[in-house]
Formats: sequence, structure tokens, C-alpha cells
Amino acid sequence: KENIRIIFILIKYKMKLLFIYLWSFWCYLVLTIFFIIGAPIGVLVSFISPNLFSFYTFYLAKVILLSIGVRVVVHGEFPPKKKTPYIFIANHSSYLDPVLNCYLMKRKYKYLAKSEVLSWPLFGSVVKKHMIPVKRELKESRFNSMSLMKDNILNGYSIVLYPEGGWKDESNEHPYDIQPNEILNKFRNGAFRLAISSKTNIIPISLCNAKKIHSSDTMLFHPGKVIIYIHKEIDPKEFLMNEEGIKDLNQKCYSIIYNNLIKHDN
Repeated sequence: KENIRIIFILIKYKMKLLFIYLWSFWCYLVLTIFFIIGAPIGVLVSFISPNLFSFYTFYLAKVILLSIGVRVVVHGEFPPKKKTPYIFIANHSSYLDPVLNCYLMKRKYKYLAKSEVLSWPLFGSVVKKHMIPVKRELKESRFNSMSLMKDNILNGYSIVLYPEGGWKDESNEHPYDIQPNEILNKFRNGAFRLAISSKTNIIPISLCNAKKIHSSDTMLFHPGKVIIYIHKEIDPKEFLMNEEGIKDLNQKCYSIIYNNLIKHDN
């Protein structure tokens, strides 16, 4: 009986593994098709209007997530009632995170993203007008990106940032002190310095379970549920306009996001 039970467990494991490989093949096929069809449309739309591009990516993200078996549950008030620009910050653990942010955004916005993205074939052309590039390891580049973000806020754009500065797995190097497989790495100060200096409200967002759907460690997909918590906006005017105030705002946002992530870390 013990041998039969072990054989049954092995068969079950092999069947589950086969399903995951087949499901991942399906997801990559779907994403490739969407990219081939959607990228040229995105380039065209981006030249017409930033609002139209946000509208396009908003609905495209919904179709993509539905097609790859991702059910999204959103908690909190969204979108914000005010039409003013915001700084949206979120944890970052998966390649799905930008898609999940697009799922939420129906207003014009720009991402802060690593400059290497612009060199990606076709994709770089699509996002060029809708991202602010930064070379994280260069102080001058970080200073320039800060100036660009302030200018875009003045022009009515919201800014989307991942204050961890990205993520890494065991095989990747990273310019920041990021630990692989952490629930939430230490936040960089840039987003909070931007909020205080530009007097722009911050909305923290917790993206829960995204890494369980798609991990950079295995590059495999799993169908499942992503839970998004939209937290109340924070007015940076409540914080001192100095390094101490920046640190306090950083810690407040970190605690808000972290406290939701640990509920789903199992």
C-alpha cells in the first residue's frame, strides 16, 4: 500500500508539472500574439494622444490577464476621484507587475524604468514616449530622471514607480542591495523625495501573489488570483521637507505595503 501511495503521488506530481509546462507554453503563445498585433497599434496610438494610449493599455491589460488565466481582485477606492497627478508606488516581484499597473490606470502616466528597456526590440519603441529612463547605477542619470518626473507632473502626468528599484533572482546582479526572494526589499528614497519636493500625493499599491503567477526564477506561468490593495493617498505636506521627512514617508509607505504582502506570503 505504501508503494502504491508513493506511485500515486509521483503520477500526480508529473501530471501537475506537465500541466504547468503546457500552460506556460499557452501563455507565451498568447503573449507573443498580443505583442505582434498590439505593439504596432500601441506605437500608433502613442503618437495620437497619451490619454488614448492609457485607455488602450488599460483594456489591453484586462484582455491579456484574462487570456493567461489571471483573476484580479482589487480592494480599495480606485481610480482616485481627483484628476490631479499622483505618484503611484508598488512592490515589484514579477514581469507581470507593469501589466497589473496598466490594469488599474485609465489616466495619462509615465513609468520610471531602467534605460535598458528602450533597447528591447519593438517594445522599446512602444514605451519610449511613456516611460522615464534611468541608469540606476549612475548618479547623474538618477538626477536627470528626477527632473523629468517633476516636469511631467507639472504637465499633468502621474508617475508610476517601484521604489525597491526592481528585483533579482539568485543569478542576477543588481546595482542596489536587493536580496532575492525577499517579501519586500528596502525602498529607495527617490519616490518620496519626488513627492515632497513636488507636493504630489502618493498612493501605495500592494500587488499580492504576482510572483506565484509568474516567477523570474522558473519563467513558468501558473493560473491563479492576484490581489491588489489600493491604499489611501498620502499627502506629503505632512512630512518635513528634509532627509528626515523623506525617511519617515518612506517608512510609512513601506509598512503599508508590507503589511498586506505578508498576509499572502504562504
